[in-house]
Amino acid sequence: MANTLLIAFSSATSEAQIPEFASWYEGTHIPEVRAAIPSISNVTRYQLTDPQTGAAINRFVAIYEIDEADIAAAAGQLFSNAAGFTQTDAMDRENDPAVLHWAGNTGYVA
Repeated sequence: MANTLLIAFSSATSEAQIPEFASWYEGTHIPEVRAAIPSISNVTRYQLTDPQTGAAINRFVAIYEIDEADIAAAAGQLFSNAAGFTQTDAMDRENDPAVLHWAGNTGYVA
């Protein structure tokens, strides 16, 4: 079980850009993040869905499972390497920019 989660929300610049955005995210960005935070044990990516219509929307979430319990250390690893990450014009940075959330394991298991 992961000690820390990095939950990253992001969007493509348009619906037409989703394939290019997905290709960059999965083929370039995730490997760069994994290299920056060596204690990442798993990454799962989802596309958000409108619960009323069941239609997929242009917003994605990636869940990075991190074995490191020290969130500040993991965040420091990410941010100290972020300037070197490959960018893409297919990612929306203006209208629906990326949002990161960090979560620590509380130890509760149901």
